[in-house]
Amino acid sequence: MTSPCLRRRWRLAVAALAALAAAVHGIGVGRGGPAAGATDSELAAEVGRRYGGMKRLLFPGQPEMTVAEWLARPKDRPAVLVDVREPHERRVSMLPGAITKEDFERNSARYSSWVVVPYCTIGLRSGIYTRELRGRGFEVRNLAGSALAWAHTGLPFEASGKATRRVHVYNADWNLLPRGYEPVVSKAPPASGP
Repeated sequence: MTSPCLRRRWRLAVAALAALAAAVHGIGVGRGGPAAGATDSELAAEVGRRYGGMKRLLFPGQPEMTVAEWLARPKDRPAVLVDVREPHERRVSMLPGAITKEDFERNSARYSSWVVVPYCTIGLRSGIYTRELRGRGFEVRNLAGSALAWAHTGLPFEASGKATRRVHVYNADWNLLPRGYEPVVSKAPPASGP
């Protein structure tokens, strides 16, 4: 379990990366997310640029899988999507069929011969978890672009067993969702709360 201090550092690092990516790539961000008027294809390209930049800096060489590869994977090979986001993010929605990181960790032996595919909002937290799982001997692939890439394929998310287009986007700077999806930004509950 991560400490509140470490979680706070992660949030600051991600916010700094968002601001840097926006400045470098020309997609304006702010309180409402990307600048009004950005097309879905521009937003999808921004997802790719930000994910690619983070991968090069923070987890180069880690294997990945695109959403298209996930959808086309051989069905005779067991695979699992693992949502590594915080509980308040997962309560909004998850990818269909995904399990939480906590569920994976409780039952990790079950998945020792499976392809494990972690995801988060864009692939930063899941890329770091991919590196950790590889070190533990799992066959693992980071979902490139993660939840944002999933949305750009037009696929639904799931909440309480029902399809939804509501997606937690970490914070407004990461609202790179295409039209037709509802971004949700919420604060994490206090670490000392129930």
